[in-house]
Amino acid sequence: MPKLKGDKNFMGLTNAECIVAFKHVLDNSDSLYEDAKLLANNGSYGRATSMLIHSTEEMMKAFILFLDGHGFQFRSKVSGIHNLFVNHKLRYGLAMLLSILYILSEDLKHMLNIVKNTPKLVIDFNKDKDEAKNVILNYAQKKIKTICQEVLWFSKAEFLRQDGFYVDYVDDIKTPLQISKKDFDDVLVRIDGMKSFVSELYQSFESNDEMFLQEIDNAKRRFINENWYGHISKLIEKFTDRKNNPFENVLNILSEFSEELNNKIIK
Repeated sequence: MPKLKGDKNFMGLTNAECIVAFKHVLDNSDSLYEDAKLLANNGSYGRATSMLIHSTEEMMKAFILFLDGHGFQFRSKVSGIHNLFVNHKLRYGLAMLLSILYILSEDLKHMLNIVKNTPKLVIDFNKDKDEAKNVILNYAQKKIKTICQEVLWFSKAEFLRQDGFYVDYVDDIKTPLQISKKDFDDVLVRIDGMKSFVSELYQSFESNDEMFLQEIDNAKRRFINENWYGHISKLIEKFTDRKNNPFENVLNILSEFSEELNNKIIK
């Protein structure tokens, strides 16, 4: 029986087709990004903000296609992953994760630079174990606050996307014209961070660094052997459950973790 036109979608692509599709989706993300900046330059911050969020969503689709195109198995091993290609909420969850990873990776680069340029500081740091412990715990506390801000922001991303396109009435009139340059800049700084993070990742896959390539192979095995795909499936189930607020759950977990860290700080 011949296949009807439209039978094949993102879920049925081969690895090679994923790489082709990835490039098209990423190009669209970049195009939306540039269009958003043009709109913002003309003072249309509402529509510009919505287009930036759409650009982010396309970036998330491209990210999964890229990884599967390089031998990961998200589409075949993760239950509910098809929702990523149709569900706004799920894309925001992935975008939130990448935004947090970008923040942590920038801190890591900064710390490695300190270690490289001031080795004596590291030696002194190692001598006082209690002080070292407090520095690490205080850093973790500070980062938890930053991460909570990211979680809160992404929990409202869908409302901001809609507010940038449509007029609504919730207790009072809401119009895209009320969205400010600050609202736009809040989105821009996040998407710029994510673009930087994924761009470096994409470039890394093109390198001939044997150590990096070995780590990628190890990661592929761990995703299967340690059931990482299964854990991601459970997270997706939470994000697609209409009765569940996954962002609120993450905030509760972070709050409990912060309290535990606070109890460990040496007074």
